[in-house]
Amino acid sequence: MSYRLLCLDAGFTLLSPRRTLADALSGVLARDGHAVTEDEMRAAWEQSDRFFWDEYHRPGNDTWTDDGRIDDYWRRYHGAMLERLGVEAQRELLDRILASQFATGAWELYPDVEPMLRRVRELGITVGIVSDWGSNLRGITRELGLDDLLDFVLPSGAVGLAKPNPAFFRVALEHAGVGPEEALMVGDSYRADVLGAWSAGMHAVWLDRSEGVRITPDDEPSPADVRVVRSLDELPEIVRSGESLPRGEVATADSSAIG
Repeated sequence: MSYRLLCLDAGFTLLSPRRTLADALSGVLARDGHAVTEDEMRAAWEQSDRFFWDEYHRPGNDTWTDDGRIDDYWRRYHGAMLERLGVEAQRELLDRILASQFATGAWELYPDVEPMLRRVRELGITVGIVSDWGSNLRGITRELGLDDLLDFVLPSGAVGLAKPNPAFFRVALEHAGVGPEEALMVGDSYRADVLGAWSAGMHAVWLDRSEGVRITPDDEPSPADVRVVRSLDELPEIVRSGESLPRGEVATADSSAIG
């Protein structure tokens, strides 16, 4: 077996925020004269983080399939955080918070991204991004110089489909003109990336950058049925060798409910 397509998640797989959410929010609030302690920010962030994962894993969640719904979601998310901090969530303030966090300059590549992409491209493999993100993802990847290293970028907000819906992964297969058995998906979410890819008949690798620190909810499975890598440096050899990868059982129910 040999792979002809490598699909990659974006956030926390390829892209890392230059500043943490808490730091970015604190900076915006400080410019408005709102002093927030580290403990207050941590408590507000932890509550909002639970809200994020509850919403992201809600069965039938279609938030990530439309740019307008994505924008509305992040406004509600940050509005709830501001409320917990005792700050009025005025529209102008929310505009500046979102601008600070989703501007093209707010993200950077992990150090292992470019070396991995160059080595995979040398193998003649088609490479694309499949990500639950707004259409602005294409501007971010362009700003980071990835255009020459990618064949396509599929943000869910532009495509109208989101992970783990297998139809989203099939769009990538169509772009590359390959069958699912020739495609490999790599991402940091077991539910969205691994189970979603499996439901489309693709192979999958789970990327764990946590170094033992859980960054997903307590109910997020610790994968025991999937190949796990700690760095993207491991991918070129997996792609080159076409090694057989473990594959867990995929639910037969509507796959849109997996996440």
